[in-house]
Amino acid sequence: MKLIVNADDYGITMRVSEGIIHGMKQGLITDTSALVNSVHFEKSSVMALEAGITSMGVHLNLTFMTPVLEASAVQSIVDESGRFYRKPGLIPSTYDPGEVRAELKAQIEKFLASGLTLNHLDTHHGVSVKNAQMLDLVMELAREYNVPMRRDDILSPELNGKLVDAGIRSTDILCGDPAMPTLQESWFRGVLDQYKESEDIVEIAGHPGYADDELRSISSLVEEREHDLAVLLNPALREYVEEQGIQLISYSQL
Repeated sequence: MKLIVNADDYGITMRVSEGIIHGMKQGLITDTSALVNSVHFEKSSVMALEAGITSMGVHLNLTFMTPVLEASAVQSIVDESGRFYRKPGLIPSTYDPGEVRAELKAQIEKFLASGLTLNHLDTHHGVSVKNAQMLDLVMELAREYNVPMRRDDILSPELNGKLVDAGIRSTDILCGDPAMPTLQESWFRGVLDQYKESEDIVEIAGHPGYADDELRSISSLVEEREHDLAVLLNPALREYVEEQGIQLISYSQL
């Protein structure tokens, strides 16, 4: 078994970014993905590079804050105030795929301009599986930039298998429980026990980080992030991973 432990939302706040870097340096986090349209992305990218973290993913986003492009250029995916809709289900079904592609590509290009190396694509709130068209748009970008993608298609029965059929590199398994707002050590160990004898590449994604008042004003996940970070910093869990012979990898190694 090979295991990727990915921290979503790098850059959402500086304190979240600090927590993720701590988890990558001292814990089980092996990769992360950045919210490029966050006002903290630039400083967070510098902080990562200074910490020796040179590659990560882009957390492609259509459901948090404002687009990288001018709102007038992406009118079909923003509300009257020029902000993204808060959930994939609120994005109008009549969205313009050209506008979506332009915005997501702009996020990737902004990421690359930071000096970081792109090692995968994943999506905020799993927006890639809003429908088949959206998944096709994200897969097209994965092919264009020649990087792996998260197996979001596993989350949608009617889309499951599309990444494999398209020949896009990814993990074999994406593990998560939508009803579980935080990582639980018992659940984490259960995933390891389920796949440790296999040749599968497994991703566990979480939302680790440090909480502060700024985070409380913009996110529904606050103390939950500190809980996730504590789990991923637990030396006993790290020791268990090593005892089971599980290989920790990043998306760069796919």
